[in-house]
Amino acid sequence: MYRDPCARRFPKKRRTNYEPQYSIMGATFELISIGPELPEHPGPVSTTTIHLPGAETRHWRLGNTTLQEDILPTIGGTVYCYDFQVEHRIQVHIKVNESFIQLYHMMEITGQAKLTQHGSAIDFALLNRRGVYLYTPADHYTVQLDKGRYLVYGFCFDPEVQIGKNSQLKTILKPLLDAYYHHGQHLVASIPFRAEENTRAKHLDIFEMLQEGKSSQAICFSKTLDDVFEISIKKLIPTFEMHHPSRIFIDSARDMIVQHFATKDEDIAIKQIAINLQCSSDYLHNLHTRHYGISLISYKQGIRLKKAKRLLEQNEKVAYVAICCGFKDQTSFCRFFKRETKRTPIAYQRDYTTKI
Repeated sequence: MYRDPCARRFPKKRRTNYEPQYSIMGATFELISIGPELPEHPGPVSTTTIHLPGAETRHWRLGNTTLQEDILPTIGGTVYCYDFQVEHRIQVHIKVNESFIQLYHMMEITGQAKLTQHGSAIDFALLNRRGVYLYTPADHYTVQLDKGRYLVYGFCFDPEVQIGKNSQLKTILKPLLDAYYHHGQHLVASIPFRAEENTRAKHLDIFEMLQEGKSSQAICFSKTLDDVFEISIKKLIPTFEMHHPSRIFIDSARDMIVQHFATKDEDIAIKQIAINLQCSSDYLHNLHTRHYGISLISYKQGIRLKKAKRLLEQNEKVAYVAICCGFKDQTSFCRFFKRETKRTPIAYQRDYTTKI
């Protein structure tokens, strides 16, 4: 496995209260390997890659797959930018040595991607145009990227510096702050929000101000970062106000689906779930999409597919699997399975048996 001998390390100073203390703070993390291995490239890898002025920049390239890393420690936090152009699936392994809170924006995500925390087996999907505040504990992480383009940038920051006595932001980010100050072991995300063009513009403002190299750049950075926070807060507040009851509500619908397919050999209509919860099907669909980024039907089909795979892995007959998963006949099941996996049930079963 490739291990980078020049991995970035930025020391982080931990404080014990919320009083704002202005100092250089960097999030301690390092990119330790990329698989399949990408050789480091001496110069720019793409004419379309966005460079963060003033940052330490590194490039990797293999064929049409390229990666650029920009890291810029500065007053109040560390600014970073990752730009991936992926031709075939890769996995980027990252080690976080010191816990931190970050505000990051996924400005262009054109493929399937997820972040996995190893110690807790927790997955986070990376969704296009999403912003999120995230508490990231010390651990090993894997970012899995399928074919596509991925442009992600953000800030790793000390909450005492950037939040200070802002009671509104403290309330919204309370789960993150609790995890941060009590050394939590799990990834904790605040409510995500849409990262629109005005948010991106504020990031670029920061980059330009830092590039100027003026004596007042620290003040410029703090002011612009405050603006970014203000934008994100405005996007968070409406969701925050209704977050807890609506999340619990839609999770009850998800639980119904899981319980149904675990105990019954028939399909369940979203309309029936809506009736049970005394709401409309459209409301359930909209609520699920808002919280999870996919429709409730897609979630249901995913649960169905997992059950089908499990039964096929137990060497059950295809016709029996179709019945157990609530399909009216074997033909409709095979059509569904191939659409979702690009393989027939027989081919999936054969491949699974061969791997054992």
